[in-house]
Amino acid sequence: MVVLLYDFQDIIEESSKLNHFTLPTHKETNLKLEYKNIDDFVNLSTNSSVIEPPLPFAASDVFFANISHHRRLTAVDNSCKDVYEVTFDIQGSNFNFRPGDTIAIIPHNTGQDVNLITDRLNLGTQLNVPYKLSCINSTKGAKVPANIPVESTLSHVLRYCVDLRSVVKKLFLLALSRYTKNENEKRILEYLCSKEGSVAYNTHILNHGVCILDIFTMFKSCKPPIEVLLSNLPKLLPRPYSIINTNKQNRNELKICFSVITLNNRKGLTTGWLEELISNDLNIYKQMENLSICGNHDKKVPIYLRKNLLGFSLPVNNENPLVMVGPGTGIAPYIGFLEERQIIKDKYPETKLGYAWLFFGCRDPLLDFIYEQELNNFIENGTLNKLSTAFSRVSGDGAKYIQDALIENGEDLIKLIEDGASIYVAGDLKNMAVQIKETIIKCFMTHDNKTEEEAKKILCAMQNEKRYIMDSWN
Repeated sequence: MVVLLYDFQDIIEESSKLNHFTLPTHKETNLKLEYKNIDDFVNLSTNSSVIEPPLPFAASDVFFANISHHRRLTAVDNSCKDVYEVTFDIQGSNFNFRPGDTIAIIPHNTGQDVNLITDRLNLGTQLNVPYKLSCINSTKGAKVPANIPVESTLSHVLRYCVDLRSVVKKLFLLALSRYTKNENEKRILEYLCSKEGSVAYNTHILNHGVCILDIFTMFKSCKPPIEVLLSNLPKLLPRPYSIINTNKQNRNELKICFSVITLNNRKGLTTGWLEELISNDLNIYKQMENLSICGNHDKKVPIYLRKNLLGFSLPVNNENPLVMVGPGTGIAPYIGFLEERQIIKDKYPETKLGYAWLFFGCRDPLLDFIYEQELNNFIENGTLNKLSTAFSRVSGDGAKYIQDALIENGEDLIKLIEDGASIYVAGDLKNMAVQIKETIIKCFMTHDNKTEEEAKKILCAMQNEKRYIMDSWN
């Protein structure tokens, strides 16, 4: 049972005061699913995990990669996240990547998640029966959702095409309430999607990432037709990850790092799968080298290069100073930056490299200071000129957060910006990215006598010039 919605007492009390809810307009599903005989589907393919329409931001073909190496980057401790590095063997791919680029991993829903859906809707005997999907009426604009194949099997669709862990929207809740027999459960669902229940929706659903799996777990009498799910579940999208190495050392290796997050008693869809793969003896991959790709897509990892639309890459001019800001796994792209700088430094000693300054933050240097040894090596050989750290769970006088470290070094930071430095910020979009920008604005106001408006204009100009670049995520 999911803990976050263990008690609906506040919703029950609030809704009991109302005789009527203001509900959004309900639209009946326009989809009709018909099961067919397998002979009618000569060209039906249900094994591909590559979803049409074309994958977002693709800059390469999809490549099914083996994990050739892995290592844990954090201590085994409940006080910190589980962070791993994996190395993909990309020999035979058409990948041509640079530090700052990202890959996307094409995920698939877990068997456990799919089983929860199929068990609730009694779909077990129909999972692998071919279907044909159509619209009930020909109303203008009516069409089958782009992420759902018109002809396929539910097994394929539930595994690869729909995001079972996406937050349920209000219209979806309203549709689900129409197929909920228990009156108390139905009333709660209606209240959550009503105008009067907006705060409750944000508190109980949005803020806790509640998905259809949670709804089925908590609302036992909710049993909609599968067409309702197909109408409301969004596309299962690829997950992006920063590349942490340069290809100038080994073109056949590509590395990423990731942290495993647990939400509502479920590990991240992609990171949980990667962790499961590397928790076993990876000799399994050697045994599968001669098997077909289609037969191995649950063991090999489907990846592709993404377009670097943000321009998050090293400056063309190697003499430009760099300021790199990244807490936790936000440090990932900078390892590739520094690897490439070191190669340039070693191969072309006459090249003058700009000053490089990295701000890194984590909880405890003994637990989750990832890439500490690599950073120390970069400092020792002059590839990295300065490393400023912040440790949020360590007592003492040192900086607790990266913002503190920026404030402490504000004067030198502003001088470096005035000397033409490019600033890179990688990390959480919702909080960290906003706070870093606010902190740099304060530094301009304190050390360069700028007004807040003037400081904002400077950062805006830097963004337009690709000198202030963010790689942030939710």
